[in-house]
Amino acid sequence: MPAATATSRTAPRASAASAAINGRPALGVMDSVRTTLATTAKVIRTRLEIISTELEEQREWMQHLVLLAVAGLFFVSMGLVMLTFFVVTLFWDSHPVAVTGAFAGIYLAMGIWAVLTFRAKIKARPKMFQTTTEELAKDETQLTPK
Repeated sequence: MPAATATSRTAPRASAASAAINGRPALGVMDSVRTTLATTAKVIRTRLEIISTELEEQREWMQHLVLLAVAGLFFVSMGLVMLTFFVVTLFWDSHPVAVTGAFAGIYLAMGIWAVLTFRAKIKARPKMFQTTTEELAKDETQLTPK
């Protein structure tokens, strides 16, 4: 019986020694699950950071559009006021008419520029969450069994 006791004492040492691979202990099932969960959390965090960045870009784009819309409305309104003033002063003496007409033309030109730029920005609007969609497609391709 003493021989059986001796082998049972050395068996755990032998299995622990054989479990070590390249100086690292073998991972258990729970360690594999933890590693998988950690990797999944990193992937999710990265995707959330991408979504956050895209939301910020969309917010800045919308702020730019609103600024252009306000500028367009302001300058067109000023142009109309000046055009009205121009028509009124057209029948007065000679010099005030040319100055008023020049200002009306400048304000109208600026308003038209803002409206045209606004329309161009609307047409060239970037697709929302484009980078996120591309990254998720890459993830799907990598995770799909071949």
